[in-house]
Amino acid sequence: MSLKQVIDGRYAISVRQQKQPGKPRLLALEKSAWRDVEGVRKQVFDVMALYDNEVILTRDLVSDAIGQEVLRKGMKNISSYVAETRRLAELTELAFAELKAKHD
Repeated sequence: MSLKQVIDGRYAISVRQQKQPGKPRLLALEKSAWRDVEGVRKQVFDVMALYDNEVILTRDLVSDAIGQEVLRKGMKNISSYVAETRRLAELTELAFAELKAKHD
């Protein structure tokens, strides 16, 4: 079972059970993409990476999102960077709390 918490409409986190018995669950960072599914273009989430640490996952999510923001919209000042970093980190923290509530 893989429950997913969407973050900012572009990313998602989920818990993945490893195939080997006794191994701890891993956290998946997923990013939305558009794919043709049976001839219909649909938004899907592709796994970017698996983690055993929430902080490292959050760092990578924020880094990817901020990188896209800089390239697309030309983020040009540090205060915008700090505000966006804080916003994304808080959204991710909330998503982890909701995911834990669903899994526990």
